[in-house]
Amino acid sequence: MKLYQALTQVTINDAMVDDAPNFTITTDLIAPLHFTPSELYHYIDSVLKPGSRHDQNNLSFVTDASFIAENYDFAVFAAESKFFDFETKMKAARNIVTDLNRHVSVNIDCKLREYQLQFVD
Repeated sequence: MKLYQALTQVTINDAMVDDAPNFTITTDLIAPLHFTPSELYHYIDSVLKPGSRHDQNNLSFVTDASFIAENYDFAVFAAESKFFDFETKMKAARNIVTDLNRHVSVNIDCKLREYQLQFVD
């Protein structure tokens, strides 16, 4: 699955991954992410409608850097609030798309209380 799916479609005791108490998100990857999984989760949470069917959400906010740069209010992005000119918005949008579309496997380790993202690099 892709990272945006792992962050939005897998729940722990009816809580989304970033909202699950006492669970931490860990990553196993070679190439680093541009943003943390928590920052990406909050980005997705701000653009996709919770509980919507796949076809009801505007997935351009996940797959199209130009669309993101033109339509997203970067002032609410938890990662950084310095995306004000077009070049920095485009760079951030490209990084968001790159991160969210990476392939990942999910493992939930109940003993360690970890939500483990294992990236296919």
